[in-house]
This record gives sequence, C-alpha cells and structure tokens, in this order.
Amino acid sequence: MSKLTQGTHIFFLNTTGQTPEVVKVDCATSFNPGGDPAGELDNTCLDSNEMEYVAGMRNPGTASLGIRPDGDYDSHMTMWNLSRMNPSPALDWVVGWSDGKATPGIAQGVGSVAVDAGGSGYSSGTTTVTFSDPEDADGRTATGIATVVGGAVTDITVTDPGTGYTAAPTVTIGGDGTGATATATLGDYSFVLPTSRTWFTMGGYISDFPFDFQTNALVESEVSIRRTGGARWIKKAA
Repeated sequence: MSKLTQGTHIFFLNTTGQTPEVVKVDCATSFNPGGDPAGELDNTCLDSNEMEYVAGMRNPGTASLGIRPDGDYDSHMTMWNLSRMNPSPALDWVVGWSDGKATPGIAQGVGSVAVDAGGSGYSSGTTTVTFSDPEDADGRTATGIATVVGGAVTDITVTDPGTGYTAAPTVTIGGDGTGATATATLGDYSFVLPTSRTWFTMGGYISDFPFDFQTNALVESEVSIRRTGGARWIKKAA
C-alpha cells in the first residue's frame, strides 16, 4: 500500500551543546534526501568495441529541506545557527514516515574499553568479551575481542559499539583464564528508532540556509544539507 506524505516528520540530532538533543523540524513543507549514485570506473580494454564500466564508490548528494523560516520556532533558529558555524557540524538526520507517530530517542554506543587487570592463564583462541545489553529494548548489544599476550589480556577492541546505552555496560571476560577485568566508556550519541514506524536515516551538514522574499507571499527557505556517508531505509515492524 502506498504511503502518504502528510504526517511525515523530520528530526536531527544536535550534539553541539552540553546536552545532546533530538530536534524535530517545525512545519517542514518538503524534504528531498537526494541520492548517492555509484561512480563509474572505466574498465575498457584496448580490444573492446565499446566502453565498459564497473561500479565505483557512492557519492552522496545534497538533500533539500523546505521550511517557512520563523524565528519563533526554536528548531529553525537552531538550524540557522548550525549553518553559520565554521565548519558546519555533521549531524544525524532521520525522517519518520506517516505510518506511525513515534519519536526517536537518543542513546550511546560503547566508545572504548580499558583493561583494569590482565589476569592470567588466558589464550587467544578461547578468551571471550561480552557486554551487558543496552537499556533500550530497541538497542543493539556491543561486541568486542580481546588481545592476549603471555596469558594476560592486554587490550580489548570494540568491534561493534552497539546502540541504546544510557549507562556504560558491564564487561565480562571469559575463557580459560582468571582475574581479567575491564571498564567500558560510552562514545558517540545516536538515534534510537522505535520499530512502530518506518524511518529513513542519513548524515549531513547544513551547507546553506537562504531566504526567499516575494511579493504577497510567505518567507520561504530551501535549506541545503550536504550529505555525508550512506543512508538507511528501515521498515516498520509488522
């Protein structure tokens, strides 16, 4: 079944202040996330009769966000101030589709793990690292691997920071050794997206925030968001 555009909400994650916050864009009139077409790499041989190409890296484009700028909207002023920063900071953006009304949350992943005690008797093949589950039910549990030297755990590498943590998880080191302990520290903030709504996510910085003044009209703006990295389309849970 086709989805209506009416009921769409645009959010961004502002981490530039002392307290990170999810900001809903007030009264968005349009949003076009743009594309990220794959580049083309010339793979033509001298004995070919026509050009041959293979897909290269994707090149994120520019999204456009239509609003009617109003200083009484805190979200509009926040976007304007972000656009004037030098450099304009990269932000996480998320589009909530009209098939739900849920609002995204905010949490963190694991940034690093410090080994407090290396223990003894560990071997590289059997030593495991596990993290406690995130507090958010929609979060993802972090994963990591241990480096073992001379039977002691010397380092832990975070292979997946996970999502949905509001407090640093407990780290458990298992295997054939004893005595190793470690402490996790939370890292970057990210959205926590409820499964009761379809979402589109992307990263980007506000590259331009122009104003358009016309006779007998409302003030308009087409905010440009230069995308950074890829995008995700997350289907609503059945």
